Amino acid sequence: MGKNKKSVIFFWILTFVTLLYIGFIWVHSTMSAADSSAESATVLTVLEDFFKTIGLGVELTDFIVRKSAHFCEFALLGFLVISTHYLKNRKIIINLTSIGFICLCVAIIDEIIQIYSPGRSCQVTDVVLDFFGAVAGVCFYLIVYGIYRILKRKRNVN
Repeated sequence: MGKNKKSVIFFWILTFVTLLYIGFIWVHSTMSAADSSAESATVLTVLEDFFKTIGLGVELTDFIVRKSAHFCEFALLGFLVISTHYLKNRKIIINLTSIGFICLCVAIIDEIIQIYSPGRSCQVTDVVLDFFGAVAGVCFYLIVYGIYRILKRKRNVN
């Protein structure tokens, strides 16, 4: 990790935020099926109202909302984990395996927690979806980081 005091502080803050976010994911897994369905129904209503407001006739289902939530939850996790790893040692490619392993472990534990939640079950397909969401978050980070590096080089040349 860089010796810059700000980098160290930011690393620990980001680590804490990432751990809190993992806790958020796992707490959601402890919700009963009824509570989870009610939450999804609320999100579905909000999204349908939003799409009607902007003039789009998008048809959403509870299934789409739930699976999109899985994907997006883990996309943010992937983004947070790679950001934290980068701040730790300023290398991206070397850490991709450990970043993927962390995200996969979080996804597996997430589904195992659901076994013990009333009315919920463990779905291998959700682990796969979660993992691909994390991969999308990592890819988004890499794209943003690549653009940043290109712009930084252009600025330094001029």
